[in-house]
Amino acid sequence: MKNLFLFFFASLLIISCATSPSTLIPQSFNSDSENGIIVGTIAFENKKPIFNQYFFHYLGENDKSITTRKMITIAPEQMVAMKFKPDFFDESKAVYYFSITEKQGEYRFTTLRLHENGGYIQSSGQVPMNIDFKIERGKVKYLGEIYFSYSGQILKLNDKKERDIPKFKVKYPNLNIVE
Repeated sequence: MKNLFLFFFASLLIISCATSPSTLIPQSFNSDSENGIIVGTIAFENKKPIFNQYFFHYLGENDKSITTRKMITIAPEQMVAMKFKPDFFDESKAVYYFSITEKQGEYRFTTLRLHENGGYIQSSGQVPMNIDFKIERGKVKYLGEIYFSYSGQILKLNDKKERDIPKFKVKYPNLNIVE
């Protein structure tokens, strides 16, 4: 019984941890690579999160439907009470770093999928997105800040390169970001 309790507690601890897309950003990038990278930030109003998970889906120019392979996931901390655990705070925003590594081409964020898990009751919703970006072979390019405010019904791309690029250079000094 004691082992079962410990297993349950350890599982709960692992499942409840916050998920940040910055853990997937490479520490370096070879400019001779067939792929390219875009980097940017995702920001939320720094209030208690409404949703347990946020999925930012994107498509390439030849893709027909969204998949889990082409998405960025953010899951707030959910141990006792939900709260954002971002890479940094900027005034009233909780801000997360992200990157996408793909082959050269045209891409577009198409959907923000929201998931709420209240135990017995679960719900989900979608917010349409239309944010185009281009990935260039052998380059790391800056996209901007994707800002989402559920209460304000705002989803937009902001140019925050003066704030973001210096922060990226400190955290990822081996990524040569082209503006």
